[in-house]
Amino acid sequence: MDSFLAWWDSVEEWLTGLSFVPQLLVTLAVVVPVAIGIALILNVLVEAVMNVFDRRRFADDDGKGL
Repeated sequence: MDSFLAWWDSVEEWLTGLSFVPQLLVTLAVVVPVAIGIALILNVLVEAVMNVFDRRRFADDDGKGL
């Protein structure tokens, strides 16, 4: 864990040493893909939970459930 924290400290020091525009570009290059990945994972989890609680699944097959 100490080696990871030391690496993270060096990344933070490098990033804060950059000017604003490179900081912004590097941050966007990391934050946007991570945010998209988290959104996709949450989407899959919500769909799985909604499939468990889907009331239409328990409706009669006569077509009146919709």
